[in-house]
Amino acid sequence: MLKHGFDMHRIYISGPGDLNAEKQACREAISNVNENSAMPAKVLLVSVGLPQEEAVNEFRSAVSDNIRQCSFYIQIFEDDWGPRELCRKLFDLACDARHDDGLPMREVLICLKDAPRETDPQILAFRKELQELPDVTVFPFTHTEQVKAKVIEVASGWVSTLLSKNPQSAQI
Repeated sequence: MLKHGFDMHRIYISGPGDLNAEKQACREAISNVNENSAMPAKVLLVSVGLPQEEAVNEFRSAVSDNIRQCSFYIQIFEDDWGPRELCRKLFDLACDARHDDGLPMREVLICLKDAPRETDPQILAFRKELQELPDVTVFPFTHTEQVKAKVIEVASGWVSTLLSKNPQSAQI
């Protein structure tokens, strides 16, 4: 195994297939934070997730293990939980992991894409449910660029918190 000296923290990024641009914006934001603040302090934020959420059907055990190993979880939504409510199962696992002191999960972030023309009562109820979740940060957005900016802000805060808990990383 290559010794790199970085304190690594995994971030699972999840979102139904029609939100791939937003998932990519999250990855770009994490790369930005790594380059500008994390890596100089010997911290590395590692984004993980499936290219398509539907693949969880084939790799559910591995995906669940991956989420349990993550420090942070970003969920992107607009109008539903995805096919067969797969994203709900992943999201619930992340929330449960956050409350398990034996696991590294620290925070769950929901990026909720605006749907101003939505009238379907089920979708409106879904969106309301997300916005009322306790202990979860919900960020409403309209444009993909807003997701990137918010993830830069949030991930920078994660790095600051990590450094405050491990001052030796900040001295390097």
